[in-house]
Amino acid sequence: MWHDQFPDLLFQFLLQYFPGQPRGNTEMYRAVSALSVQEKRGMFNFISKYLGNVRPVDVKDYYHNTWIKQFSEDIRPYRAEIAELVRTKHVQEGLDIKKTIQAFLDRHPGKDFNHRALQQVFSLLKYRAKAPSSGFSANISDCVNFQLACGTYE
Repeated sequence: MWHDQFPDLLFQFLLQYFPGQPRGNTEMYRAVSALSVQEKRGMFNFISKYLGNVRPVDVKDYYHNTWIKQFSEDIRPYRAEIAELVRTKHVQEGLDIKKTIQAFLDRHPGKDFNHRALQQVFSLLKYRAKAPSSGFSANISDCVNFQLACGTYE
């Protein structure tokens, strides 16, 4: 599968910007974080072109939804706390996602959470908090986002 080639191709791309560096996945992650949006687009295109049969959007999705998660705190142990925070904030003051995420981060200084995953989970829970109480309603993309961000319930 092409995912196995991703770190090597990422390394080859990053050599253009950081000669002789970075070494290892963590340094590559930090190096990519320093790239501009345009440079990241170029990175996805470079990897896609090398692979031949993988679209840049698929490379981008893999990077954001899978590869970078190894560098951040797993949010699954915090699911109940997140749900309670969303429920409390929604009832008390209306839910501002950015402020609620910041309140969560303030509770856990020193932890490095994936902000995209937090945004997905908080948005989904906000949507659920607004949903009518007469039955369950969710679209498939919400379910997929929740699974990608938080893993499946066992």
